[in-house]
Amino acid sequence: MKQDRQSSNTKAVVVHRGARDAYQVSRALSEAGLLEALVTDLYWPQDNTCARAMSRLLPSAFQNMLRARFAQGLPSSEVKLCLPSGPFSFLLDKLPGVTSRTRQQAQRYTDAALGRMGGKIAEQTNSKLLSYSYYGYHAFSTYCRPGILFQVHPHPVSVRKLLQRELEAHPECRASLEKEWELALSDQDFRTLTAETEMAARFLCASSFTKNTLVENGAPENLIDVIPYGIDLQRFHPGQPSRSAGRPFRLLFVGTINQRKGIKYLLEAMRLLRSKNVHLTVCGRVVDDLKIFDPFASQVDIRPSVSSLELLRAYQEADLFVFPSIVEGFAQVLLESLACGLPILSTTHTAAPDLIEDGIHGFVVEPRRPDLLAEKVEWLIDHPSQLQEMRHAARQRAELFTWQRFRDGVVRSVRSFEPVDQDRQERLTQYV
Repeated sequence: MKQDRQSSNTKAVVVHRGARDAYQVSRALSEAGLLEALVTDLYWPQDNTCARAMSRLLPSAFQNMLRARFAQGLPSSEVKLCLPSGPFSFLLDKLPGVTSRTRQQAQRYTDAALGRMGGKIAEQTNSKLLSYSYYGYHAFSTYCRPGILFQVHPHPVSVRKLLQRELEAHPECRASLEKEWELALSDQDFRTLTAETEMAARFLCASSFTKNTLVENGAPENLIDVIPYGIDLQRFHPGQPSRSAGRPFRLLFVGTINQRKGIKYLLEAMRLLRSKNVHLTVCGRVVDDLKIFDPFASQVDIRPSVSSLELLRAYQEADLFVFPSIVEGFAQVLLESLACGLPILSTTHTAAPDLIEDGIHGFVVEPRRPDLLAEKVEWLIDHPSQLQEMRHAARQRAELFTWQRFRDGVVRSVRSFEPVDQDRQERLTQYV
């Protein structure tokens, strides 16, 4: 096993599937001259003249999909494709009649292939290795050295506990909760996933909540860097919402419509409100039974599919963004809301504590507390002048969270990483 000391200028191999975080991690390292390669499943070489010409011959929907798999600032020459992974997983998603269990098994297979390829390239080039979670076990095993783990979601053990507790409280939501990755994985796959944190020597994550779950499951606190994501401030911006007298107080929820996002607690909060002149707009993919909205038919507008423009307008026209999630690694919708000048009401199990000052840009409450959600909504209804102050403060707050800030944080963390922790190396040898 190689134990050599790597310098701050040593390049890094990054491993993940899809357009994870809009490729900002790889872009950051590329711009700093620190990227050896991004190992991924599909990346469209939009910077290539022939590829651009070819894409123009495709249907518009397909063109949009390919454009999403490219990032300015990340040359395609620095991307290595795991060919069995990309086409296989893409086709499997499109085939009708494929069970969720089959898709899950296929994804674990392709994730393993990605991880092994990333670890092999990092080992061959004597690079640092930065693997996103879900690929780390196979990446670090092949690399044979501790690397950097970007923990996308909170630690799987903590997530499983929270979801099991939710399952006990709301067995009627079993169908959707049991599809959550941390509950759906086999025991073997779950052990593989949890082993990633034993094998890493540095951790990146986007929220303090994720960091806390890593610490409670044995990760050394001093090895964890919290770097909140950024937001496109040109794309998401305040509008000119109508303030006609007597119109309802407008709440907005954006996200998957299921109990992991705390949707039942939001509806319970609606029931608890003294004022009934409140309207809730729900934008997102439907997972749980929509019958739960029946008692609120006159107060709730459900939009399972919205365009980018429609989503922007929804942010701009609302009075308060409500996101009562049970467990979340970050929740980009929180930053999108703030950028549109929309105060947020969310829980301690999201990135909200990292993004806002409670009572200034919105509110942060404990999860599973519809009474607290209702209390904060009522307060804003009763204090319209403070709501206007919050709207202005929300946009100002969002302006602190640029993607450049995120990229700078990634570069600092990777530059400073020197895998010399003997304890982490010894833990890794258990799995190699």
